[in-house]
Amino acid sequence: MFVDNPITILQAIIKILNFLKSGCQKLEILYLPRFIPISEVFAAELRSEISEALRNLLGNAPNLKDIHSSFSFDLKALRNCRKLRRLRLHFEPQQHWFEFLAKEKDHFQTHKYLEFFTVCVIDASNRIPYDDVVIILQHCPELTSLGFIESSGALSQLHRMNISPSELKLRHCCWRDREYDVTDCPSQPPDHGRHRIREAVMNYPLIEELDFHGCSLRGMPFLKNLRNLVYLNITFDGSESGIALYDALQAIGPQLKHLYFYTPSPMDLSLLLQNCHNLESLRIAADEFTVSANSAVSLPNLQRLAFNCIHENGRRVFSLLCDCNQLTELFLLNARYFDDQTLHHFLESNSLSNLKVAFLPLCGLTEHGFRELLLNAPHLERVRIFSSDFGRNHFERVITDANHRALCDKFILARDEFFERRNEHDGW
Repeated sequence: MFVDNPITILQAIIKILNFLKSGCQKLEILYLPRFIPISEVFAAELRSEISEALRNLLGNAPNLKDIHSSFSFDLKALRNCRKLRRLRLHFEPQQHWFEFLAKEKDHFQTHKYLEFFTVCVIDASNRIPYDDVVIILQHCPELTSLGFIESSGALSQLHRMNISPSELKLRHCCWRDREYDVTDCPSQPPDHGRHRIREAVMNYPLIEELDFHGCSLRGMPFLKNLRNLVYLNITFDGSESGIALYDALQAIGPQLKHLYFYTPSPMDLSLLLQNCHNLESLRIAADEFTVSANSAVSLPNLQRLAFNCIHENGRRVFSLLCDCNQLTELFLLNARYFDDQTLHHFLESNSLSNLKVAFLPLCGLTEHGFRELLLNAPHLERVRIFSSDFGRNHFERVITDANHRALCDKFILARDEFFERRNEHDGW
């Protein structure tokens, strides 16, 4: 076995790629996941060999539809892959990002099938080559997502080029309302960072899914114009005003089905959620928030609920929710606040009868509280649970004594949560 020897693994990958290159005409999926060897120095030459092997293979794979590679290669090798639908690069290309587009007489050809393109390792602090992204958008008419590539700058640029929104099929975007140095992008004016969110919304108000990182008070009002939005993952830069966010959610909240937000500033959670009554997925990460006295938020369609909150915040969320009778997934990170009393009060206004998966590490439930959970969750299939007082084995015995079918599964991880799964799928 060579599992523990990264050099041997790299050598094996090279052999496999070289073996496939002459018989890969029917290859449709190629997945080379993230791999970090122990010694980058010793692996450098092998990585170069892998890149060459990949280039040879891709040149003979005309039916390839999906590639996700953590190993770098010359993007020009993909020009023969005309049926490609998903392209995920887990490395930063040392060339123009659009080089995978086929050329004829120095003109890029339209890529008829590409639906998803992303570079997974771009850091928020790095400048995005918007000029490259614009060319990709212009020549890939079926593209629905750029993953987590910041795209507001490219959409803003398209707006100034008079490119019609009807020419794009983007459903998902990732935006960052921050200003970056644009000296390396001469096509952009010096004040571009101040207007790119506004212009992106003007140019493409029909997007359905938005990951909005570092949203500021300046960018928040434009959210109201995204009337097709059903998915919103939003974090704030610290300058946000609760009133501005309440105003935005009053406009788009009723249409949202999936909402994940993180705010470092105190906000009234009851006001945030009062217009989001059609949510199917909700994740809250907050250092501090408030809840209006005697308030309740009805979320009858909620299926997936996740918190990453400090002690008292978690209690407040559970006391706020009502009519949550369709829950199938419950993920609580830092769940000490989830004790017997919190569970009991939650069950007075909600139901766990459809719950299938529960992630409850370091929860505050006693044996009595866990029995109540099992009694009220007859369809629970998998649960990860332990506390400061009881280990997994103790809760396994409770499941057995209750004659419940649930499996105490230590392999349920935080990344199995709905929003985390989606992020991984899109190349986060």
